[in-house]
Amino acid sequence: MEPSESELSPAEFDGVRTNRYRPRLPWARIGFVVLFAALIAGAYFWRQKVRADELRERIETLHAERVASVLDELEATRAMLEEKALGAKSGAAKRLVEAQVRLSALHEDEVVYLKVRAPEIASEEALRAAIATEEQDAIGPCLGLELTPVSQLSEVPEVLTSKWLARIHETNDMQRLSVREEQLARAIDRELPALQSRVPVDYFLLLVVQGKSRLRDPVDVFLWDLEQDKLVLRSRTENRGRLITVRSQIGPKVDPAKAAGDPIVTADCSIAAHIKAQLGEPTMDLATRD
Repeated sequence: MEPSESELSPAEFDGVRTNRYRPRLPWARIGFVVLFAALIAGAYFWRQKVRADELRERIETLHAERVASVLDELEATRAMLEEKALGAKSGAAKRLVEAQVRLSALHEDEVVYLKVRAPEIASEEALRAAIATEEQDAIGPCLGLELTPVSQLSEVPEVLTSKWLARIHETNDMQRLSVREEQLARAIDRELPALQSRVPVDYFLLLVVQGKSRLRDPVDVFLWDLEQDKLVLRSRTENRGRLITVRSQIGPKVDPAKAAGDPIVTADCSIAAHIKAQLGEPTMDLATRD
């Protein structure tokens, strides 16, 4: 007797399925190896960061000990000079101050100089723009003095700036950080002495042109003794085109022939002659071309 269809059922496999062609992967060992490699990599990068932090701290300490105080003094001096220049808006014509210092006293001192037009000291923004674009003139040579432009107080090599220092936090690469440390050390040796020589400032000479051109418009002269924080000269002059000193000076000089032939140089020497006369140095007339 044959079984009926209802009594038939498919066979089932009761054992564990295996792949007879590929062995099982040792996941436990693989996991251990991956974890061990991750720990080694983590330890390496952690050690690199620790070393980088130590090098960064060394760079920051070097900058703080050798550079930061000089930058702070330059910034404070620049801000002080800007404040005095902005305070000269009222001009000098109505409040003259007789000279309280002689020109000879300025030869061995640090004298910072700025020439602006009256509208340029109407606001802080206009003043800073004028300082940044100030052109060289012959006032210093005509006075026989080495004058330092105010703009030089802001001319700091990039490697010495705080902005450059902040970039050491952008990398943990030891080679790059070592290069930055060498750059800073080299700049301290080569560039920092020039910055240190600019401060402290002894005198501040400010010329304010009351018009568009010093060739034809009045010029107000201000001189501050910064050590005493005192205005020692306030005067007004104009280009006469014929005054120049008769005394031999220490420092840069202007050839009288050149002064007589160049109207700009002549005007600067005329203004300088007025300053010299105010500061107790005799002057004389110099014939100029018509």
